[in-house]
Amino acid sequence: MNKTSWSGQIISVQPRIRLMRSFDERYHNYLGYVLRISGTCGDQQKEFRVAIGKAAQKKHQFHTGMEVSGMAVPVPDHQLETAEYYKASGFKIQKNTKVESKTTPPYK
Repeated sequence: MNKTSWSGQIISVQPRIRLMRSFDERYHNYLGYVLRISGTCGDQQKEFRVAIGKAAQKKHQFHTGMEVSGMAVPVPDHQLETAEYYKASGFKIQKNTKVESKTTPPYK
């Protein structure tokens, strides 16, 4: 598992859960968060998603507008993960700016 370096600006932070079903019962696990980032991943300029753990979010308090960098492993099975990269580490906060949303949520 080779780690890929990435950097960019956080566009969104969303909870990462795994929903399971067994016959007629459903349950879910909170796995952490997914950062949607606009920036560079490897040698490509693109928008991508990086899965992080609860501890990383608690320590760094990631939010929209932050410019961050780190290393992560490409996800082998995209049917099990919503992110393209996971097992992220080596976080560096380049710029800690908060961007306020200009749109309202679609719900009331």
